[in-house]
Order: sequence, then structure tokens, then C-alpha cells
Amino acid sequence: MRLKILIVLGLLTLSSISNAASVKAVALFNDRAMLSIDGAKAKIIQAGKTYKGVKLISSNTSEAVIEVGDERRTLRLNSTATLSVSLGTARSSLPSSVTLFVDDQGFFETAAQVNGRSVRFLVDTGANIVVFNSEDAERLNIDYKQGQLGYASTASGRAQMYRVVLDEISIGGISLKKIETGVIEGGFPERPLLGMTFLRRLDMTRSGGTMVLRQR
Repeated sequence: MRLKILIVLGLLTLSSISNAASVKAVALFNDRAMLSIDGAKAKIIQAGKTYKGVKLISSNTSEAVIEVGDERRTLRLNSTATLSVSLGTARSSLPSSVTLFVDDQGFFETAAQVNGRSVRFLVDTGANIVVFNSEDAERLNIDYKQGQLGYASTASGRAQMYRVVLDEISIGGISLKKIETGVIEGGFPERPLLGMTFLRRLDMTRSGGTMVLRQR
């Protein structure tokens, strides 16, 4: 029997998070630098400004000094600094909570581990289930075709979807097991969505430009 599952894929336009572990200097200028954070598209940052948790302290044509939390590193052109603090995601004193910060993209975004593999999610409280497209599912070695076949109502119309249960999803100090997940055939959504089958199991609070996810 085919299961019909309704998914509302309206993205929450609040903020974007990069839970990065590395920063690369792509281009260096006086008082500004073009940095790539965790392999994402490079962005020019002015000295004194913070982007995705990375503060540019100073820069010239030879090197840039960056800061994350209490840790500072010096970058030269095309060099990469790996930091002990996750960028764009600050953990509170409790290991089971993560604080997400707003950036200029307008969406929540976070790096995570799915069954021990790295993935980047858009956080979407409008999706009632965690969602991958089939290409991402295959990359993450999710055997989705063994799941229950159904259909999802998306912004692009009705799409075939397989319902599976992931062993574990981890974000920072938060780790949840047995997460109900949908895999849609094809390339939609373009990026995995961290929906309510994960988020509803957390306490979520927002104040200004931050959101705290706390494991119950």
C-alpha cells in the first residue's frame, strides 16, 4: 500500500548557519579578505566584521588574521586554517545545546552528520519531515529504495518519495536517533532540509539574531 505524505517545503527565511571547521583565504586585500568557510562560496569580509562566526581582525595583501571565539589564526593566500571551535555554531555550557546565528543569506543552514557522514542542511520548520533528494541520499549511502513508497506534495507538484528511518543525525552536541526521513526521486530539494521529524524533538528558542536548539 502506498503511503501519501504531505510535505510543505516552504523555507524559513530567518537566517543561515555554517557549522564549518576550516577557513581558506582565497584573496587578500588591505582591510578586507575573500574567505571560503567550510568549502562554501568565497565571500569578501571587511576587517572588524563577522561572517558565519568568523571575525576578520585585520588583513593586508600578504596575510589575514581571523578569530573564532577565543581562538585566532593567521592566514596566507590559499592557506587553510582548521579551528577547534565549530564556526557559525556556538555551543552553550550544556553539551546538548547549539546556538545558531543569523547571517545575510536569510536562511538557517548547518553542517551535520548523518549516519556518520557529513551533510549540510537547510533548517526548515515548514517541512514536516527531514528531506533529501535521491542524489544526496545515494551520496550518503542511504538505501532509500528499501523504504516505503509514497508521494509528497511540493512547490513543484506531486513527487515520488520513499519513507525511511535514519539511524542518527548529529548537529554539534545534539544527537538524535531513529529519524523519520523522506527521499524524493530526482534533484529536488536542491539541498537537504532539516524538517520537523528532527526539530520537534528539540526545544527551540529564538532571541534577536540567534536560535538555540536544546536536546530534551
